Amino acid sequence: MNYRFLNKFLSYNFTKFFPKTINRKLLRRFKIFFVPTKFKNLPHFDYAITTSLKEQTNLVSEFKLKRKIIKFNTKMDIDSFLIKIFKKKKFNYFDVGGENIDLYLYLNSILNINKYYVHNLDEIVDIFKELKNRFKFKNLYPIKNISIPLNIDLVYFGSSIQYFTNYKSILIKIFKLKPNYILFSGTTCFEDKKKDDTIVVKQTNILPNTNYLYFFNINNLSEFFEDNGYKLYFKKKNKFADVNYNNFYPNLKKISYLDFMFVRKRKK
Repeated sequence: MNYRFLNKFLSYNFTKFFPKTINRKLLRRFKIFFVPTKFKNLPHFDYAITTSLKEQTNLVSEFKLKRKIIKFNTKMDIDSFLIKIFKKKKFNYFDVGGENIDLYLYLNSILNINKYYVHNLDEIVDIFKELKNRFKFKNLYPIKNISIPLNIDLVYFGSSIQYFTNYKSILIKIFKLKPNYILFSGTTCFEDKKKDDTIVVKQTNILPNTNYLYFFNINNLSEFFEDNGYKLYFKKKNKFADVNYNNFYPNLKKISYLDFMFVRKRKK
């Protein structure tokens, strides 16, 4: 298969004008989720807001009937995972990039969450604020500014850190909060011996919406965390999606869609 041609073709801006039917056919046939770009940093683009207050309000009603996570979540076992860590202990949870209220509703129903913080684009935070006020969600705290003093036990990046242009600045703000755990899910990382911390790719499985994101050098990222007082606790293949990376070969050979977590190192 001529991946070089497909990579170049799908990297062009005109793909945003493709009908959805064409995009679905391309994805089904070639199974290409991402293509490489020449960018060194994420280019400016308008991130598509794919939810609304009406949809989230409907999720509240639907959750009351089903009592389970309704929308997709890239950490499929997030409930049992958190139960193993905290058991019945009270803790503060910070969802960076959260955009669906059902995850809050479900986790809050089975865990002893004291405060549940959520951060995203301002438009999504405003939706969560309206939901909090309308439904009296007392322990839900939608925030636009990570820099405010917060007492956090676990930070969760659910397939979100890769979309932050200034991801290191975001992580430094998180380090200052001194959470015990920083969990990532649905994040593409490579282990090839490259000096670059990241590569910039274009996401093609959601066309005509156009997103750019980072793939991370997991070794360099781990060193960055080590320098800031955290160590890699685990990394494993994510079970949510079977992502095809064949079109990145031979430039990247060791590349995976991962879940991983860092824990705060204790001072001796």
